Amino acid sequence: MNMKPLRWILAAGLLISSHLSAQPLDDLRARMAALRNEQPIKLKVEVELKHKGTAPLHLNSEKLKGTAVIVYGPKGVKVQKQKSRGEITQASIWRDAKDRDPKELITEDEALALVNPAAILDLALNDATLLGDGMTTWQDRPARLLVFLPSEIEKVQAEAPADGPLPPVFGETKLWLDESGVPLAMERSGELLLGPALKVEVREAVEFQQVAGRLLVARWEENYSGTALAVLRGGDSKKIKVTVLD
Repeated sequence: MNMKPLRWILAAGLLISSHLSAQPLDDLRARMAALRNEQPIKLKVEVELKHKGTAPLHLNSEKLKGTAVIVYGPKGVKVQKQKSRGEITQASIWRDAKDRDPKELITEDEALALVNPAAILDLALNDATLLGDGMTTWQDRPARLLVFLPSEIEKVQAEAPADGPLPPVFGETKLWLDESGVPLAMERSGELLLGPALKVEVREAVEFQQVAGRLLVARWEENYSGTALAVLRGGDSKKIKVTVLD
């Protein structure tokens, strides 16, 4: 992975933020702790997957829609009743075909992020660098916008599994908060390394919802795009909509 651009961004961020206080991020981490909830809950998720890959004299694509139920309780998170329909191929820019279960719409790790986003945000804010803090709007409502860089790139790499691909290394992250400091939405982008010849750009957009004082994801969209060996191009997208079940 070409680390120079990300190192440059990190260095620039440290210079820009030298006159800003990190206190807003500390306050937000405290707010995240208050929004975490270990009580049982059941969610319905609607998932849409798309994949398109091109190469000389070759084209493959995938479109898949479906639903699943997430059950969260004392024993952790479980994904049940996964039902899907659509055109399925075994190609994916970020997952090897032999590791792909065509019926798997959502993994347990993704399910946990949907049901407990406060923990994910807390991790992203740990040792983060504040770049900006100001008032703006989000979907026509007043909002506070925090812009920050997550913790050091080297730390992310060090914690990655030795026998698998590196997790996405995210750069500048934007987080919109309501008047009480509860997250409304988040956007971030980064890079994902898959093998020695494939580097993928990652973009993520999340909308949050608050249910009975509990922070949950309402919508989550990921987009991946990359080029390998100058002739292979691919793109993937995943959209998730979350509804609380009684």
